[in-house]
Amino acid sequence: MKINSTFGRTFVAGVALLVLGGLLSLAAAPTDQPLSKDDITLLLLGSSPSAKVIQMVEQRGVDFQMSPELAKKFHDQGASDDLIDALQKAGNKAAAAKASAPAATPSPAPSAATAPSAPPAPEPSLGGKPNAPDAPEPRAVEAPAATPVTPSTPSSSEPVLHTRKSADSAAAPAASAPSPAPAAPSMASSSAPDTHEPAKKESSPAISGISSAPGLKDPDAAGVQHIIHEFAAKEKVFREARNNYTYHQINKVQELGSENEVVGTYEQEWDILYDDSGKRIEKVTYAPLNTLKGLIVTQEDIEGFRNIQPFVLTTDELPQYEVKYLGHVKVDQITAYVFSIRPKEIEKNRQYFQGVVWVDDQDLQIVKSEGKQVPQAKIKHGQENLFPRFTTWREQVDGKFWFPTYTMADDTLYFEGGPPIHMKEVVRYTDYKQFKSGVRILTVESIDKPKDQTTPAATPPKK
Repeated sequence: MKINSTFGRTFVAGVALLVLGGLLSLAAAPTDQPLSKDDITLLLLGSSPSAKVIQMVEQRGVDFQMSPELAKKFHDQGASDDLIDALQKAGNKAAAAKASAPAATPSPAPSAATAPSAPPAPEPSLGGKPNAPDAPEPRAVEAPAATPVTPSTPSSSEPVLHTRKSADSAAAPAASAPSPAPAAPSMASSSAPDTHEPAKKESSPAISGISSAPGLKDPDAAGVQHIIHEFAAKEKVFREARNNYTYHQINKVQELGSENEVVGTYEQEWDILYDDSGKRIEKVTYAPLNTLKGLIVTQEDIEGFRNIQPFVLTTDELPQYEVKYLGHVKVDQITAYVFSIRPKEIEKNRQYFQGVVWVDDQDLQIVKSEGKQVPQAKIKHGQENLFPRFTTWREQVDGKFWFPTYTMADDTLYFEGGPPIHMKEVVRYTDYKQFKSGVRILTVESIDKPKDQTTPAATPPKK
């Protein structure tokens, strides 16, 4: 998204005066004093360059540890992913230094004659429901499902990943999107792909909730590589199969005001068709007047609607990405392996996905992805091109392939020289219908299955 230049020219002076006093006091502070949460907030409100803030964090350290909530707060205030990464490392370093410090000499315990009798400590309560999923965001997925979101209305509710379907159970129309659970989206795990540290389940607050769930085993290093190879191979088959389905796509962007009221909307609906050679044909079926005020939908945003948000990682694209194993979790009604995905290099005039994917541990297919389109800030003709963080859910179609059905973004874009803009985005993929073509589709079970592997239950034949 680009900012409408006429919208934000008169904004900067007020904010600068508001935080000037705090920045001056911060500059006068001792240079060896660790930075506090308030210090970081002041620097972000003062629009300090991220590189300069990162340098201060590395020089002075911090007196706090990062958490998903804190990462979300700093991100909303304009922190870059590199800064979130630096804050996480500084917090871990401070915690490690504190843990290694000599323990203070304990005070003498009061004698039994004078010490008051203390009541026994209460037993720790696990809280929550016994079957709550260990998902990458704390969500009440067991709550009763809310009314499904209509295609034209963005919502902050999240769909639920349902249990796997057989071909017979897929007889219902595949167009129906997953019923959303009444829980607000969490962007906490979005910062997971931006850390260069190896996945450490006990010390990775930015990816809290992605550590393996009790009872779910982690594969060894060879097993991780096998899983990556398998799901990338199946993603290639999935892409080929999706080229044999027609579907309807609804793209909607809303710009929100200070009271979260809708002040502008962009919307387009497409019929996605394919010819016999697999060539994509995109037919616009609905395009009301664009009423966005502060945002401009760019060609890169349109490319994101097409290819980045319904992310597919095939064997051919695998060498372009760095893939790291994060954990084995229960998410909604299924269990999945979690991987961080980030491009190894950014080539000019190309867009990539950077984020986290959940891979079903039985089908070895991506069932959920959360992240962003990168490069995040692209300067062109004096304007920035920023993209929101998003989450895409897939749903099983025809008892075989997990197709994207719902994408949601709820983010604030911070433009230099203009006000931050709160926006929401919803993309719906409906009416999946298979059509005949000359392309041969392999079954997902036939991709490099070891000979000694137990054969899973056969998928019932199509009716």
